[in-house]
Amino acid sequence: MAHTTDATDEHAEIREELLAVVRQFRDKEIIPNAGRYDADDVYPVELVERMKELGLFGITVPPEYGGLGLDILTYAQIVEELAYGWMSVSGFLNTHFMGCFLIKTFGTDAQKDRLLPRMATGEVRGAYSLSEPDAGSDVAS
Repeated sequence: MAHTTDATDEHAEIREELLAVVRQFRDKEIIPNAGRYDADDVYPVELVERMKELGLFGITVPPEYGGLGLDILTYAQIVEELAYGWMSVSGFLNTHFMGCFLIKTFGTDAQKDRLLPRMATGEVRGAYSLSEPDAGSDVAS
């Protein structure tokens, strides 16, 4: 289960097709709605559900766990396209990626079997928490 930074020829066709789908999703569903979600301070349930349908939460999850098993460059390009539409949406995928990466790299077989298939579909999503009491950090900014 190597973590690769290479955009292999094997992934080229899938990458281009997926990027085209992501750009269409960004242009038709994210950009027209991002301002409303921000103004209303509402979690974009519809966008997250659509990301699940598109398989975006499984980009780097290995195929044996139900993911696409694509390389890190493809992942980065997808995040870039999403961020172009709305940074918050790319953040959902980035925090999820951190969890997936840690589990697939350092998790036990039991953890991988239990979590990665559900993470690949977006049923379970990765997150992280940061706290610096009295240090003045503002993670939301």
